[in-house]
Amino acid sequence: MSYFIGVDMGTTATKAVAFDASGHVVAYQSRHYEMAHPQPDWSEQDPKVLFDAVLESLVAVLNELGEGCELVAFSSAMHSLMAVDENGKPLSNLLIWADNRANSLAEALKASETGQQIYQACGTPIHPMTPLCKLIWWRENEPELFAKATRFVGLKEYVWFRLTGEWVIDYSLATATGMFDLKKLAWNELALQTAGISAERLSKPVSPYTKRALNREIFNSQFSTARRTAFNRAADRVQLIIGASDGCLANLGAGAIVPGRLAVTIGTSGAVRVASAEGFTDPEMRTFCYRLDEELFVMGGGTNSGGVVFEWCCEQFFPGKTSEEVIALSEKIPPGAEGLLFLPYLLGERAPIWNADAKGGFFGLTLQHTPVHMARAVLEGICLHTYSLVKILEERQEIREIYASGGFAKSAFWVQLLADVCGKPVYLPESIQAGAWGAVLLGMKATGLITDFQEKLTGLPIHQIFQPDEKKTQIYQTLFGKFASLYEATKGLMV
Repeated sequence: MSYFIGVDMGTTATKAVAFDASGHVVAYQSRHYEMAHPQPDWSEQDPKVLFDAVLESLVAVLNELGEGCELVAFSSAMHSLMAVDENGKPLSNLLIWADNRANSLAEALKASETGQQIYQACGTPIHPMTPLCKLIWWRENEPELFAKATRFVGLKEYVWFRLTGEWVIDYSLATATGMFDLKKLAWNELALQTAGISAERLSKPVSPYTKRALNREIFNSQFSTARRTAFNRAADRVQLIIGASDGCLANLGAGAIVPGRLAVTIGTSGAVRVASAEGFTDPEMRTFCYRLDEELFVMGGGTNSGGVVFEWCCEQFFPGKTSEEVIALSEKIPPGAEGLLFLPYLLGERAPIWNADAKGGFFGLTLQHTPVHMARAVLEGICLHTYSLVKILEERQEIREIYASGGFAKSAFWVQLLADVCGKPVYLPESIQAGAWGAVLLGMKATGLITDFQEKLTGLPIHQIFQPDEKKTQIYQTLFGKFASLYEATKGLMV
């Protein structure tokens, strides 16, 4: 049996997912890891732990299925950055998207003419999440590390180097750094000057279709016999495809690369995205514009207000209960949680408000409210914030349907809630592993197995369609106005 592996390197876990040629999952392995918060606003991870997770999940799938792997394609979370020496040894932890230590620097750059010029050229809103702002912070706060580092790289670049021996970054992830020119497909000189580095200290930008054979010499010198055995069985046949960012690949894997179709991913964090052959930026810097490949752009917004917020709710108010049990309880509460509103900004927020100082909170609490009301309000708050991004993208492109992926898609109630809030049908593909499948599709095109994505996307199996309830949508339209007003009324108190 021939199979294809997509490796999806996320914030809390790496997943290795094997598909057959039709897109059905035939094997799945994941390895989880933690975030570290050594200081307020800092969010880091150990790159060695993350690399081990990649290898362990990948080797487990190869061992489970044996012969037949055609390719391994990679998807990765965006905006990560770490310093390495001339041998590729990490000199720092990996700073991830949730790291806000560069907030004050980002705010100053965002308000400047330079910041506006960089955004219009590079497409990534100025925010502490971006490697651009992380570099500025390192330069000003850790000058010795900044000077000592040979180069600065993200997670996928580090993994690719360990497997192939070369430092490259795909166009898709490069656009998420805030330093890559969308049109020229090269590092932007103004962004580099602002960061205070040369292009030589970053990886070489390459097409997402870049493919390489496993470098046996490098691999065998670094890894255990068990790992070498699994890879060596596949090495003569398998090709490594560098792939793209997780957000862009989630759109591809869900089939949301045609007009009128929007993708919503809610995992630890979340995102709302549309795709088009014509990219666009936003005059108010509310949304991003990334590249999937040389032909397609992906526009939208990433949000911190995803599953991590609901996990917090479950841990704080429902100790001992699973998230599924808490969701089941919240279903019994009517829409609007009987007057209780929740701002989900527990980690600050990215799109569309781009406010790292944003705070969460409940509004409208009375004696009648219980923890179950609060759980319902949290789920609604996440969906209402998601809808704020849908509305902005509708200003530029008609949206007829939503395709869902990510951990939230395991809950029928949560997906139905999104449909009711947005007032649009939500399609749930048969496989919610959209990022991994998107990576595989890109790999198939890179290796000539397909010439057009639609060869695999036409007739994409749909598990379920969630139609919005008009009465509930009306309730949520009214509630959204209050939700937006609540943030505007309180944002000045959030610093």
